Amino acid sequence: MQITSNEITNNKYMQIYLTEEELKEQETQDKIKEYKKQKYNVGIFITGNENYPEVLKKIITKQVELSDDEI
Repeated sequence: MQITSNEITNNKYMQIYLTEEELKEQETQDKIKEYKKQKYNVGIFITGNENYPEVLKKIITKQVELSDDEI
């Protein structure tokens, strides 16, 4: 599971990237509920195990691009 967060103009966003198996775990469900209680806008992205490293690479690349844009 990979979790990223961002705050844009006082709006908090949480993106969670995981497999279907991870989504079914109670610990994951508890984390999602906690983020929602903290007023995060939560996006959940499900991927297969075989594509997981590629998805993580894209996440990191996008976060770097967004960080560069804020500077």
